[in-house]
Amino acid sequence: MLSTLRLEKVDDSKGGFVQNFFSDRLNLAVTIHFGSFVGAEAITAGKELLADARFTKTHNLLWDMRRITSMTLYDTDRAFAHQASKEVYEPLIDSRIVLLYDPDNPVNKIHKKRRALIQKETAQPGYLESTSFVEAAEWLGVNQQDLSFFIEQNFSTQSPNVNTQN
Repeated sequence: MLSTLRLEKVDDSKGGFVQNFFSDRLNLAVTIHFGSFVGAEAITAGKELLADARFTKTHNLLWDMRRITSMTLYDTDRAFAHQASKEVYEPLIDSRIVLLYDPDNPVNKIHKKRRALIQKETAQPGYLESTSFVEAAEWLGVNQQDLSFFIEQNFSTQSPNVNTQN
């Protein structure tokens, strides 16, 4: 049985929110973004994740971006990049991280531009960007069925195009 340690919900004023979950057995932290990805949401979500006493540097991380419905380039300036680096990226520099996308989501293009702007300013942890759930599980070193069960057990998968089988 997979165990959920803690749920964090970070709401924003424009309809988006973030949920963080931990699995003891999978040694995994999962952050799922829903709705609008607004401003410094990545920093807020990362700080919440790192603030959890159960988070260790040995955790692998899955940042599930498949449920994002809108995004802008707001908060991709130099100050944002340096804040993100100090508060989130540096503590995660040795972690295995997957950014999981819905292959048909047009927001992916904006996120790619956001990441490129921020990467110009600061070092990033090593990560895999993928639209394949199977590839994500392999990169994280977990069984794909266990990961799928964990996500389906803890999160609403009612959003269109959210598939844990490919």
